[in-house]
Amino acid sequence: MGPRPARRGRTPTAPGRHYHAVYPAARLRTVNRRLLVVLAVALLAALVAVGAVLLGSDGDGGPTAAATGTGTTGADEPDLETCAGLADDAAARDCYAGTLKRLVEEADDASAALEEIAVAAYAEPDGRLLADCHGLMHTVGREYARERGVTLANLMEHLPQTNEPGCSAGFAHGLVTGVAPEIDVTRPRVSAAVRAATETRYQRYSCVHGFGHAFMRIAGESLPEALALCRGLGRVSAPDCAQGAYHDYWFALGGHDDTERPPTAVEDPRTLCGDQAPEFVRPCWYRAFVDNRPEEPVDDAADVDRLCAGLAGLQREACVTAASVVGPADPSRQLSLCTGLDGSDAVSCIRGTKVQNLLVAPREDLVALARQYDGFPGATRIACYRWLGKVLTVMTDGEFERYGCRQAPDDATRRACIAGARESDGPLETFS
Repeated sequence: MGPRPARRGRTPTAPGRHYHAVYPAARLRTVNRRLLVVLAVALLAALVAVGAVLLGSDGDGGPTAAATGTGTTGADEPDLETCAGLADDAAARDCYAGTLKRLVEEADDASAALEEIAVAAYAEPDGRLLADCHGLMHTVGREYARERGVTLANLMEHLPQTNEPGCSAGFAHGLVTGVAPEIDVTRPRVSAAVRAATETRYQRYSCVHGFGHAFMRIAGESLPEALALCRGLGRVSAPDCAQGAYHDYWFALGGHDDTERPPTAVEDPRTLCGDQAPEFVRPCWYRAFVDNRPEEPVDDAADVDRLCAGLAGLQREACVTAASVVGPADPSRQLSLCTGLDGSDAVSCIRGTKVQNLLVAPREDLVALARQYDGFPGATRIACYRWLGKVLTVMTDGEFERYGCRQAPDDATRRACIAGARESDGPLETFS
């Protein structure tokens, strides 16, 4: 699937418009066994039905609409395929919003519905649903929590057990936001202890990010108060919680997901992030550019330098990472962009590599991405392998350390990759 073009203008973008599909449906791989079954059915259907977005299969091998909710559901109930066919973006988003809510509400198992929605999103040729899915599923998850009586005590029964960063993560963040009224603000770490029961490092990260959203709702969209609550989660979790808080901050400035614009708001990232404590600077810049894209596209190193001109130290590093994130959707093209930068700028640029876009890619593609780092000079190459070892280990539930790091070109890069992998329980800060 090709990436969607970056939105222009300084107004906050619709939430979730930073997930770009890189790989066509024929190359998708699943992140868990159940999704693999759904994908296999979808891929088989795609081979025999040119132009279909996603088809399931009934017991006789024929197509059925029930698999993903993309078939005919009635004259007044559009399906995902109908939404995809709408020319107007706003109309399409409204269509998706209602359809996603219905698919989850009507499912006996919300997790199964989320898996099927994710398959449909990754299979869409233009990536429109994938671009919107995370933000839309925030609302679905929040309303689901209210309607199904989700509480802190039973939250783990409802959180999706997947590393998928688009639709499923958005639903998870909405669930956590939905239980915000139950959080004891005098003991935030106790309330957030639910994250310890999650199965993977990515799921723990996603849960903590969700608490950042929840803290903003508790604080009435007051960023300083929410960040203080994030600090209450401890040194490791605070930066990732903060990213959720900044995410909700931009929601509020755009009026998304049932938020209200705060009375005083700062829209310039240089001012906003320049006032933040060091541990929150990277998350601040990351969300500022992801959720409020720069006016001009980021296509090469000169664009990065232009966006971050005049900044120095940590502010410059964080800005370069954020600029890289909103650059080319294909991580390989991102790395080509980064080769035009030197020293700490190159390392910061590589830190923005959108490895989450390779979630459904085969192992050899992840190794090939890592080997692109071989073209950087010594110290930069080592730093790159360390970061890649960290984030790809998170994304693959530890597998990349075992099969990817060992394929690094020499002892120094192998050690760096393994060291990064073993830091994966630390703060991620710039990750989706």
